[in-house]
Amino acid sequence: MTKLYRFLQCVFKPIYKLLFGLKAEGLENEPKEGACIICANHISMHDIFFIGVNLKRQIYFFAKKELFKNPILAKILRAFGTISVSRGMADLKAITSTIEVLKDGKYVGLFPQGTRIPDKEPSPDDAKGGVGLFAYRAKCSVLPVHIQTKNYRVRLFRKVKIIVGKPIPYEELGFEKGNMAEYNAASKLIFERICELGKEEQK
Repeated sequence: MTKLYRFLQCVFKPIYKLLFGLKAEGLENEPKEGACIICANHISMHDIFFIGVNLKRQIYFFAKKELFKNPILAKILRAFGTISVSRGMADLKAITSTIEVLKDGKYVGLFPQGTRIPDKEPSPDDAKGGVGLFAYRAKCSVLPVHIQTKNYRVRLFRKVKIIVGKPIPYEELGFEKGNMAEYNAASKLIFERICELGKEEQK
């Protein structure tokens, strides 16, 4: 973890606790070492911070290229190790960068839904195949995280909780040939685990 990333964690964590009553559970499930893909449902532009301020190791998140047009936000995103990606097209540079980060034994943060979906309880059918592709290429485990708030709509002073599940080992993802069907199946399995975390919390 860079000093700047740690500094921003220290700055943002109390702010997010104040503004969103941010809480976290299951933090003991975070892997202490090795590459891992951090996967969560996606409901707001704050999601990378909800997760990033709570996990101990630095996370390299994807973010759409458009967010980097704001110079202040761009500096914060880059400090958080965010990887710029062009939406709606195969961004080979972003894909290569992501796999390199994972093969270097670090964390990458991905949202299987591919875009923000507020106001709706997440469903396994929302998952896209990209997460499966990265897991297969990097041969790494996946850490499921559920971001929960009322009606899945982030509002100031509305409580937000992140729930960290147990890591999903690479071997559980069912890869044999590494084709698109397997990528999609693995992504759906991962997102099922994410959805289950939210349902367990609601019981």
